[in-house]
Amino acid sequence: MARGAENLGPADIAISEATADAVHAAGRQVYVSRMLERSQSTVAQWGNSEVAEFIPLRLVPVVENMSAGQDGWPHITRALAKMQGFELFRLPAPEGEAMDWLAQIGILSTEGADITRKICTAMGDRKVCAHDVKRLGMIEDAEQLVSVAVAILARLRAVAGE
Repeated sequence: MARGAENLGPADIAISEATADAVHAAGRQVYVSRMLERSQSTVAQWGNSEVAEFIPLRLVPVVENMSAGQDGWPHITRALAKMQGFELFRLPAPEGEAMDWLAQIGILSTEGADITRKICTAMGDRKVCAHDVKRLGMIEDAEQLVSVAVAILARLRAVAGE
C-alpha cells in the first residue's frame, strides 16, 4: 500500500481527483510538470487517490489558471469549496454604468417563476424527487436563477465601491 493511503478519507480522495482533473485540463502531466518544474511522477502522485501526496497550496492557483475555461474549472477550488458547504458561481465582469437594472430584475423574476413553476409541478405528489429534478431540468434553472442574482450582487458591489 502506498505511503499514507490507509488513512485517506473522502475529502483526500476528492482533492486528489480534482487535482488530476485540473492537471488533465491544464495540458496533462508532462506539460504541467514542465511548467511547474516538478517531476512527472510528483504531478502524477498529486492526482493519485491512493497516495497521501497533495499539490502544494501555493501551486493550486497556478494549475487552476493553466486550466482556465475548461469544463469543471476551477477544479481544485470547486472541490475545496464543496467540502466546506459552498457552491461557486463566477462573478461577471462589471457592466459599468450601462447596466439595465430593469432588464436584470425582469430576468430574475422570470427565472424565479420558472423554477417555482417546476417545483410546484414536481410537488403534484407532495414531494420533489430525483426523477422530477432531472425530468424538469430543475438544476439548470436554479443555476441560472443564482447566476442572475450573482450578477446583480456583483453590480451592486461595484456601485457601492466594494
